[in-house]
Amino acid sequence: MSTAPLGARKLDQLDREELLATTRHLLAEAQALSSRIAALNEISVAINRTFDLEEILQVVARQAKWLLDYEHFSACLHQPDGWRVITLFGSPVTITSQALVQTDNVGMVLQTGQSRLIQQTKPGMYLEQYASQIIVPLLSKGEVMGTIIFAASLPNAYKQDDLRIGYMLALQLASAIRNADHVQELNRVQAEMHIYTEELEASNRELDAYNHTIAHDLKSPLTSIGLNADLVKRVSKDALPPKADQYLENIKSASHKMADMIEQLLWLAKARNAGDAVIPVDVKQRIEAAISRFSHSIEANKIQIVFNGEMPQVMGHGQWIEEIFANLISNAIKYMGTNKLNPCISISGYQQGNCVRYQVTDTGVGISKEDQLHLFEMFTRLHTVQAEGLGLGLSIVHRMVSQMNGQVGVESFPDIGSTFWFTLNIVE
Repeated sequence: MSTAPLGARKLDQLDREELLATTRHLLAEAQALSSRIAALNEISVAINRTFDLEEILQVVARQAKWLLDYEHFSACLHQPDGWRVITLFGSPVTITSQALVQTDNVGMVLQTGQSRLIQQTKPGMYLEQYASQIIVPLLSKGEVMGTIIFAASLPNAYKQDDLRIGYMLALQLASAIRNADHVQELNRVQAEMHIYTEELEASNRELDAYNHTIAHDLKSPLTSIGLNADLVKRVSKDALPPKADQYLENIKSASHKMADMIEQLLWLAKARNAGDAVIPVDVKQRIEAAISRFSHSIEANKIQIVFNGEMPQVMGHGQWIEEIFANLISNAIKYMGTNKLNPCISISGYQQGNCVRYQVTDTGVGISKEDQLHLFEMFTRLHTVQAEGLGLGLSIVHRMVSQMNGQVGVESFPDIGSTFWFTLNIVE
């Protein structure tokens, strides 16, 4: 039998016994490596079940013994005030953040982001009492957020395969720590958002109460102004100059206009929150109530009102739906124009999947493509014709429909007319 070392001879130079021994040795190494990789996978599964950093480190401390033999195992993690050393196995070691960075082993890994395999420590190194060390950086997006350190008393205790296993564990741990940091940051932001939301809701409640108080306080004197203008007109009509009658009418008209503006602003505030749960609404009844508000204008302008379809019931708020139709009908009247031979407003409703689509179509002046882009924004008014109001009507419509989980839109052509539509969920 040859006495030359196995590593210096080729497999075809080995006799049967040597070949069997070599095969058994390779199989044992392969089995050991397979077991370590399986243990790594188990650690990966375990640490990715939680986003709590302390729990992640405890799992790694319990399971790492399946990967490497060591007498000391610690992690160095970056904190806002410096580096924090956490002993996961073995005797705790106390070292300042500044001193740790200056060491020739851990400090070098923190600075370079390169792993180190130390077979014999030197004085001044971190954990210099342990001759053998494996130090692997924890990397996140190319930045070093810490290291893990394995140490043993005997020199030359670790090999390159051990360093590779440590590197694979570091990858798993770095990923888990990064996820934990993201979740912690997300929880912090959510907590701040919760506080902000509560403060905003409280502020909105105060603002709503303030709006209603101011509206009531403003509408009362406006009503008084209108009544006093009527009273002066009746009592002192013969004693007033000829123009005074028109002045009194102007006062009365201005007070009514201002009351309407206040009412629009109130509706805009109400539409911020849907309040109670939606209920089935008889839409036809609400449309008729909305039309009745403008009976005088409809008759004066000789506008024909046409109903198309059955007007199915929907889920919503009855008063809101009436206000939506009132705004759309009012808008159609305002922008009907003065030279239309047969002015007409048609109202239709039909089922469209799980929704009902309602439409208010007029034969008015129409709207250009450019104006349509800003139509549902606050204080938007068209200058195609002279029309009164603040330009809040369509923004009120948009907000109310959105709060009832519907959609709203417009189809219009200049000099032909406009169709305003909105959808709401059908009553099942």
